[in-house]
Amino acid sequence: MNYLQETQINMVSEGTRIEGEITFDHVSRIHGVLIGKVRSNRGSTLILSETGVIEGNVEADVLMIDGYVKGDIKTKTQVIISKTGRVIGSIETPSLILEFGAYFEGECKMDGASPKKSKSNPTISSEV
Repeated sequence: MNYLQETQINMVSEGTRIEGEITFDHVSRIHGVLIGKVRSNRGSTLILSETGVIEGNVEADVLMIDGYVKGDIKTKTQVIISKTGRVIGSIETPSLILEFGAYFEGECKMDGASPKKSKSNPTISSEV
């Protein structure tokens, strides 16, 4: 006898508004409005649909944005802002993907992206 393995997907439907500190696990799809601190646990993916809105800071492993985020974002793995995505706030992530048409207003810090200074690097100067 074959048993179907149940998957765990969280969903906040369009028309739903949740306020407070919210924590998700596994794959979570947001179609509604979240106000407050939003966090998803390690190994999880948070997907904000075109109708989804988050007003508050977000901590996630992977964050995919098709909707609107007003707040600071910090991820362990990746942030993807699609062509319909809009973000106002700072982003801290190892990997950032902005599709053509995406809107991002703020600062971005990418961990591990800055080159390490070496004593053997020559000093670059320009003369006019």
